[in-house]
Amino acid sequence: MNILHKGLATNFFSLSLVQVANSVLPIITFPIVARIIGPEKFGAINFAGAAVTYFTLLINYGFDLSSTRTIAKNKDNIAERDRVFSEVLFAKLLLLILSIVIFIITLLSIPQFWAEKKLFVFTFLTCFSAVITPNWFYQGMQQLYQVAIFNFITKLLFTISIIFFIKEQGDYVLQPLILGLASILTAAASFIWAVRKYSISIHRVSLKKIYSVLWTEKMIFFSGVVINLYTTTNIIMLGLVQTTKDVAFFSAASKMIIISQTLISMPLSQALFPVIGESFGQGRLNGIDKLKRITPFITVFTFTAGILLWFSAPLIIQIFFGSAFGEAVIVLRILSFVPLIIAISDLLGIQTMINLNMDKAFFKITSFGALFGLLLNFFFSKNFGAQGTAWAWVLSEIVITFCMWLFLSYNQIQLFDSRYFRYNYFMEVARPFMYFIKKKVSKS
Repeated sequence: MNILHKGLATNFFSLSLVQVANSVLPIITFPIVARIIGPEKFGAINFAGAAVTYFTLLINYGFDLSSTRTIAKNKDNIAERDRVFSEVLFAKLLLLILSIVIFIITLLSIPQFWAEKKLFVFTFLTCFSAVITPNWFYQGMQQLYQVAIFNFITKLLFTISIIFFIKEQGDYVLQPLILGLASILTAAASFIWAVRKYSISIHRVSLKKIYSVLWTEKMIFFSGVVINLYTTTNIIMLGLVQTTKDVAFFSAASKMIIISQTLISMPLSQALFPVIGESFGQGRLNGIDKLKRITPFITVFTFTAGILLWFSAPLIIQIFFGSAFGEAVIVLRILSFVPLIIAISDLLGIQTMINLNMDKAFFKITSFGALFGLLLNFFFSKNFGAQGTAWAWVLSEIVITFCMWLFLSYNQIQLFDSRYFRYNYFMEVARPFMYFIKKKVSKS
């Protein structure tokens, strides 16, 4: 049976096309913003963004995984869909209130935050969009095209506004304001669309029930927190021990990594998760077999992307950010194979362990990786600046991926099967998939 069945292929193809558009728009804004505001203010924007990420992480609470998993298994159960949708919405509202309180205390307590208080307040606006964005629901329903479309609308509004309003260095605070307002607007439209399209009935949820939901899903949330301890926290730690210019060089390189993930890894991961969850619902062996067949393609795609990133790093930094960001070239080369490592980690952790309800083991592994990453970050960022932060990220991802592989191997689960890395198998699966893409392109 062809693993890239029609539903998966449609999701991946349509999502990839819109993700290309989503990536083109930042390509337009990066050179404009970076050249106008310079490395120092560019670093300040990313420093604020990294800090606010923790609040959006708290509000999302891992629902992108846990609730997506539940919806994927109950797509045709209207009552269950309504229940999950209502519980997630009210849980996020409560977490938003908590986030606002913590944010105000943090803003008043940390000098680096208070010095850029307007920048931090504008950046916090994205937390409001996180409450009502139903991307997790679309993903569970395997309707990823809607997610991509609404993301595209956000970036389009953001890009147009950036071109019109960012004229001088002092306008740097407008960047997060524009992004926040665009995110809230499209999140509201996405929410209304989901409610009407799927006839969702929203019910009031008691505080007791909200607490029960948060307690049940705590392991996935904590896993997300610890993952951010060695990804997002690297920017915060770098900003606290080095200058905002160092933050700018690291952020410039990491944004290129994010774009490559947006084009390749994210469409695959988002399209796969509900499909793999459905396969595991039909039987453990069925889900593992499907993952074995998919693993070679993701490995090859992301490895190729890493090679391209390494060789084209000088050209990429020059085009996107200009000569003032020259120090970011080495950082980008250090990070060039991060998409490959994360893709393998996603297959082992998200696609396999989470779908098999190995949440506690997943949390323990990511916690160990986070602690390891924090220690590396503290030493490397302080002594080697942006390059040290990059190496800390790479080594942390390698350690976590290796630990996940060890755990699954101990439980007799192996995703890397030499039979599916052979040329004949690649061609057998690629032919119908390429034929499907050719049909889609010819129709459009």
